[in-house]
Amino acid sequence: MSSLNFSTVNAFKHISDAGSVVLNNEELLQLQKTLNAILEDIVSVCDEHNLTYTLGGGSALGAVRHHGFIPWDDDIDINMPRKDYDKFIPLFRAKFKNKYWIHTPKDTKGFNLLLSRIRLKGTSVVTREDFANKEAGAFVDLFVIENTFNNAFLRAIHGIGCNGLGFLVSCRKFYRDRKQMMSIAQNAGNKHLTKIFKLKIIIGFMISWLPMDRWVKIGDSWNRICKNNKSRYVTVPTGRKYFFGEMYRREDICKTRNVRYDGKLYKVPRNIKLYLRNLYGDYMKLPDPDSIEKHVFFEPFYLEKGDNK
Repeated sequence: MSSLNFSTVNAFKHISDAGSVVLNNEELLQLQKTLNAILEDIVSVCDEHNLTYTLGGGSALGAVRHHGFIPWDDDIDINMPRKDYDKFIPLFRAKFKNKYWIHTPKDTKGFNLLLSRIRLKGTSVVTREDFANKEAGAFVDLFVIENTFNNAFLRAIHGIGCNGLGFLVSCRKFYRDRKQMMSIAQNAGNKHLTKIFKLKIIIGFMISWLPMDRWVKIGDSWNRICKNNKSRYVTVPTGRKYFFGEMYRREDICKTRNVRYDGKLYKVPRNIKLYLRNLYGDYMKLPDPDSIEKHVFFEPFYLEKGDNK
């Protein structure tokens, strides 16, 4: 039972629910401006301490195709090699703990993701991940580029475990948030999606003997199980295409080059063409309007104090 077959990540970028927030152009631009400011703080720590990072996913695509945000995009993704990530988190916390919440799977109680989020205090940008989260500020997603084994058999075991545990974490969360999830699926009017949601809730119930935090810690520990920081291959198991779909040669994704993004120079993978082709195919072609991805946000949404709707 692969997490890929039951993935609901993309579905959430095309459905909404009662209480969801549709951003107008002004709000979207304000959100993009806020996220770019968070990005600047993250990069400042990386540059100060010579840590490797790259723009990832749609942010890398925006840098190459639009030299900044994709006009309709509403989030920022950063990829960071494991050894740099492990140094970055304590350094960023020490410098910005009064400005940001730093949520990680390793040490944030109640966190239900296997990626990390840097969230701006004094703001509210609530996603489907935040039904049980009181620290739902505007965020930048931080994905770890994990080492994986040179041996093909061990690499396969690593990947199966990453995908399987990622799927179980998702199911456990679906069970915890089952009322909200079923409301979203039913209001979308998609019978197939409703069936998938129900299956994930059932599986989540079956594994609910173990707390959410424990499943997250198990998944995170397995993702980082390969300690070889010079391995030939690396992977982003929490990325949009999961372990096997986001496996790269280390030199292609961990070595970097500069691109202009929003008037500044930021890092992207050295082999940016390979990276973007893998994720998006013909990445320079603009998508059809009906296929544009957007996150679903929920009330309350505000980016400044006193702006609470």
